[in-house]
Amino acid sequence: MQRLDKFISNLWYWSRKQIKKLLKDEYVLVNWELALDWQIKINFWDIISVWEENIEYKKNLYLILNKPAWYVTSNKPEASYASYLELLVDYPYANLVNPVWRLDADSTWLLFLTNNGDLTHNLISPKKNLFKKYLITLENNLSEKDEEKIKSWVTINKDTPKKYLTKPALLEKIEDKKYYISISEGKFHQVKKMFEAINNKVLTLHRVAIWGLELWDLKSWEFQELSSEQINEIFNK
Repeated sequence: MQRLDKFISNLWYWSRKQIKKLLKDEYVLVNWELALDWQIKINFWDIISVWEENIEYKKNLYLILNKPAWYVTSNKPEASYASYLELLVDYPYANLVNPVWRLDADSTWLLFLTNNGDLTHNLISPKKNLFKKYLITLENNLSEKDEEKIKSWVTINKDTPKKYLTKPALLEKIEDKKYYISISEGKFHQVKKMFEAINNKVLTLHRVAIWGLELWDLKSWEFQELSSEQINEIFNK
C-alpha cells in the first residue's frame, strides 16, 4: 500500500502541494469516489483519476530503454551530461523505477529499469551467475594469449585496495578489434578495466543483452514497458 499523495507525486505530473490543492478542489477520484484526504492508502487494484484521467497503480514496473551516448544512469545530471530520465518524459512512472545496472555516459543500448526490489536483488546477486553481453570495439587487436586471459581471468584495480580477480568471461570475435564479451559480474567499469589490464582499451561499448532480455526492435532513445509474464519467462528459465 502507498499513500495517495506520495503515489501521485512520484509521477512527473504534480508536486505534493499541487496534489493537496487538487484534492481540495475535488478533482481527484479513487475508485470513482471523491478523495479529500491526501493521506489515504491505496492498493494496486485501486483506480485513481485526476481531471477524469485514470492513473493506473502498478505494483511492479519493468522497462527497457535504448540509451544513447552522453546520458548518465543517474536520477540527476552529472557534469555536462543529462540524466537518462530526460529520455523518459513520456513515461508517467519514470520516477518509480530504477536501473538495475548502470551504463557509463559514453556506453549505450540496453538499460533495464524496475521498481521490483526482490527481482533487482536476485539479478545482481553473484550467486545468480547472470551474464550481460556487450559489443565492444578495441584500440588494438587481441592476441590468442590475451583472448585466453579474458576468457579465464584478469586482475583489475591491481594497485588499489579494491584489487579483484574477475570470473571467466565469454568472448566471441566478430572482426579485427570487434568482439562480443559476456560477463556474469558488474564491477565498476569492469569491461573497460579488464582490457586495460592487458594493455588495451575499449573505444566503444554497447550492452546487447541481459540474460535473455534484449532491445529487440527498439531504436535509440525509445523505451518499452514489459509485463510481469514477460519478465518471468526471461529470467526464470
